[in-house]
Amino acid sequence: MEDPFSSTGLIECDIPKAGETMTECCPASPTTVPAKSNRSNSSGSQIRSPKPRRQRTTSVNQNTINSNEAIIRSNNRTIYTAGRPPWYNCAGQQVEPFVIGICGGSASGKTTVAQKIIESLDVPWVTLLSMDCFYKILNQKQHEQAIRNEYNFDHPDAFDIELMKDVLQRLKEGRKVEVPVYNFVSHSREIHTKTMYGANVIIFEGILTFHNPEILKMLDMKIFVDTDSDIRLARRLKRDIQQRGRDLEGVLKQYSTMVKPAYSSYIAPTMAHADIIVPRGSSNVVAIQLIVQHVHTQLQLRGFKLREALAHSYIGQPMPDSLKLLAMTPQVKGLHTFIRNASTPRDEFIFYSKRLIRLVLEYALSLLPFKNVEVDTPQGVLYEGKRMACQKICGVSILRAGETMEQAVSDVCKHIRIGKILIQTNQLTGEPELYYLRLPKDIKDYRVILMDATVATGAAAIMAIRVLLDHDVPEENIMLVSLLMAEIGVHSIAYAFPKVQIVTSALDPEINEKFYVIPGIGNFGDRYFGTEPTDTEILYE
Repeated sequence: MEDPFSSTGLIECDIPKAGETMTECCPASPTTVPAKSNRSNSSGSQIRSPKPRRQRTTSVNQNTINSNEAIIRSNNRTIYTAGRPPWYNCAGQQVEPFVIGICGGSASGKTTVAQKIIESLDVPWVTLLSMDCFYKILNQKQHEQAIRNEYNFDHPDAFDIELMKDVLQRLKEGRKVEVPVYNFVSHSREIHTKTMYGANVIIFEGILTFHNPEILKMLDMKIFVDTDSDIRLARRLKRDIQQRGRDLEGVLKQYSTMVKPAYSSYIAPTMAHADIIVPRGSSNVVAIQLIVQHVHTQLQLRGFKLREALAHSYIGQPMPDSLKLLAMTPQVKGLHTFIRNASTPRDEFIFYSKRLIRLVLEYALSLLPFKNVEVDTPQGVLYEGKRMACQKICGVSILRAGETMEQAVSDVCKHIRIGKILIQTNQLTGEPELYYLRLPKDIKDYRVILMDATVATGAAAIMAIRVLLDHDVPEENIMLVSLLMAEIGVHSIAYAFPKVQIVTSALDPEINEKFYVIPGIGNFGDRYFGTEPTDTEILYE
């Protein structure tokens, strides 16, 4: 039976059913992740799995990049080249990424120039897409020609232009794409694909990047790498012989009969479209710095502080109709008293939090559609009852605090699937960033219960909802469930996504300058998992 789940994010994992243990996380798409991380999203308990663990691999070369690598390490920084969903404003609308097109002849140094730009940009999230991924699947005759070095891989007809346009457009929209992997040794596409996302910056490089008018319109900056033909030939000889198993005679034959004529006919003329021509490739430090300065300027014009914008929005507005508030009974009030008390011991905090989580999730389920049914009781009497109308429900937790709600949703929804999204605050910028996610392949067919213990500005929730929308989940099929929300957070989410139901047990009136809910419950994840700072004044400001 086919596995109903797949890796859909920056880190690849198997997805368990509710009650199953999780497998150890495997490398990010396509093959690599940082070897170490100082982030934590679990309680520290040992994780076991009935499935064999897949091999973990890491990138080891800090100076080069190839099409199979998902990261670049430079100057003690890690740059993720598989991308992530790009920035969103306080209305949940996407801020378009900056798209750079890099064109040039075969072996001109396009990829190296792209790497130098990425390293100098100081932007942690990029998408680096190569035109080489989009070679068409060859038929038998074409494959035989390729083996004899008689198939022209430098002609525009060798590329799947329609697929290329679709992938690039989806990346611009921040949506997930599956990029083909081409094998230059066997002249064929691999069975597996690379999962990628859009990002702050998208770099698209290839010999015919400027050939198609529609793709040309998608590019914000067009760079042509102009390298001497003798240098390009020398590089191609070394690459094709060492990396692709070709012989000298075959490489020279292909170059003289196809590569060189194609450059003159199809590639060199597109230099006229370039905004910047870079002679000598990656060794031209001045040109690369000019490019980086321009990109920085454009990013600043498109960028903003999301949380800061959210914190000062919607003050004094009435609560939206999409908000569903659990009735504040004496029991609920009592549970809040326990978990809000800074002196409550951790074991009692966990106990009373679990009780409140169960109540709010039961209430959330009561808001889903139900249908009338009739059943026979053991006494043989007909009973007119209700049954939930939707069969597919998926719980998605926003790590770390949202993970505390997983057991409760599993207890009340039999066989529910559980997905995870890790969104953490960048300590330097104070902004939320997506680092990890795993979701069912067919999550678009599910009702999704998105879980987070607390919501302050709503920035993390907005990003999580955008991720679900990017995976084609209808907005009206998403329900955000939380124990405690700030009024500002509710307004932000409701304004951005009016069809998303928002469910909570309590609303607090404000947040402080560090985005803590006031009066609040402190850092829920730290209190639940026992990772509180020793100075309680830092935690409970």
